[in-house]
Amino acid sequence: MNVTIKLPEKIKEEIISITEKSNVVDGIKDLLKQELMRKKTKYLFMIKIFENKYRIKFKEFEQKIKNKKMDYETEKDYFEWDMAVTALEDIKEEIKGV
Repeated sequence: MNVTIKLPEKIKEEIISITEKSNVVDGIKDLLKQELMRKKTKYLFMIKIFENKYRIKFKEFEQKIKNKKMDYETEKDYFEWDMAVTALEDIKEEIKGV
């Protein structure tokens, strides 16, 4: 899908200056990839924190707590950990498309 967007010259110049790319399209792709990599790092960090806290991987944790009553902290960790794992998978796919 091709989309045409008119950008002010100042923004075009800034994109090229910041990314050091020769054209705006490559600059935008570079900025997008940088943002996706930043998010990937954030979610990898979150996952590592939970793995260190519980000393297991997410799938093992999920099986361990399945059908058990959880305290507030464990339930909160479960949902945040699940979100981080899911977001990381999505971001890896998005990076391939950039």
